Amino acid sequence: MNSGDHQVLRFVAMYRVATRSSIANLFGERTDPDKPVSRLVKEKLLRPHKGLPGNRTVYQLTKKGAATVGVSPARGRLAGAQSMLKNLGVLLFCQVEGAVRHRVDAEQLSNVLGARLKDAAYCLAHVKGRTIVFECYVPGTETPVLTVVRHLRKLLRDARRQPALVEAIKDLRYGFAVIVQNQSRRKAIMDAVRRKGEDERLPLVKRVRVWVEAAEELGHYLGTAAPCLGSVRDGSSAETL
Repeated sequence: MNSGDHQVLRFVAMYRVATRSSIANLFGERTDPDKPVSRLVKEKLLRPHKGLPGNRTVYQLTKKGAATVGVSPARGRLAGAQSMLKNLGVLLFCQVEGAVRHRVDAEQLSNVLGARLKDAAYCLAHVKGRTIVFECYVPGTETPVLTVVRHLRKLLRDARRQPALVEAIKDLRYGFAVIVQNQSRRKAIMDAVRRKGEDERLPLVKRVRVWVEAAEELGHYLGTAAPCLGSVRDGSSAETL
């Protein structure tokens, strides 16, 4: 296996899924991404998920691929709808043009922050010279906005149980990224987190950094031609408010 193939496998291992465009970004214009991808699929190191709108394909590791790069065999299991939605949303969030973001494992962050983080999707974002940790939440396409806000409140309560995270939350170094499929949904959630609930002294956005982003490409993967994703009701998720 050449270094380029190994680089693709490591990338898919970190993000759990990959698209053709995200793999192309690894190499720039110097390499045709179809060649290493086809080779890795043929060698049964990558599993393609086809039949998505616009003839799109999403790739994940096989168990053989996971073993090859030394990650948990769980990353080689066939992804369900909720897992696919979450991981695809996080991937697209990190691939936004002009943004400096990358996914990190909970174990890596736990060591840095001195906190025992749960197994969730985390990203590091570099914004105006600061590094911000985002716990990502990708709600299902039919999840009501109020349910999204309730879930964010629960995430905040859980995070505040960790003393090491309390200061990070106050300093706006730790927050939540909500990743949705279009601008109208983004606006609805932004409006909701700006409003104070009946039992709240302050609206959510005044208590923690919340970033809501419409990953437009995610909407392309959630068309009616993709029942494996379009039926999802809830998953895990940005502009700073």
